Amino acid sequence: MDRVTLTIDDKDIVVDKGITILEAAFKNNIYIPHLCYHPELKPAGICRLCLVEVDGKVLPSCLTVVEKGVVVKTKSPEIDKLRRAIVELLIANHHSDCRNCLASGHCELQKIMAYLHVSVKRMRPLRLAKEKLPQDTSNPFFDYDPNRCILCEICIRTCEDIHGVSALQLIGRGYGVKIAFFGDGSKCESCGECVARCPVGALVPKAEG
Repeated sequence: MDRVTLTIDDKDIVVDKGITILEAAFKNNIYIPHLCYHPELKPAGICRLCLVEVDGKVLPSCLTVVEKGVVVKTKSPEIDKLRRAIVELLIANHHSDCRNCLASGHCELQKIMAYLHVSVKRMRPLRLAKEKLPQDTSNPFFDYDPNRCILCEICIRTCEDIHGVSALQLIGRGYGVKIAFFGDGSKCESCGECVARCPVGALVPKAEG
């Protein structure tokens, strides 16, 4: 396979031609924040947290294919400002109670907040006043909490890309948008793949007992 050389954060790297900048960074232990990307799924460019600067242009690294000789910056004042704005919007819509969340400690949103020095305490007064959406407990193996959901669509794409079915979809409008499950009449096989890939605590295994 053809190889190309590019520079990421002043580091010259050689990678396979045709992969994305995000993939190239991961292969070389360079961290780029992301919430909607998963290596086993097709990139979607939903969260926009993986923005990088490529020869002066700000682009989503999950959708941008590497090119010979390009210079990539994963951090800059402009990029960090954009990322913080995105994360703060997520938090404003996120009914988070991190201490009581099963994902606490391995939550990607927590990780990115720490990386960007975004404080939950500072953001708490800015959270939008909205009613909590009811949890979906219809599946016998896992529960879905739309109040913790960041709408990354990883669960939807897991069904489509890996299993070739559309057991999940987005429904609703505005702040009421959520992932819809179709209970016993759906195509869901309760395989748990979506739960394993959820980057936050929106999809969790059903509590025993």
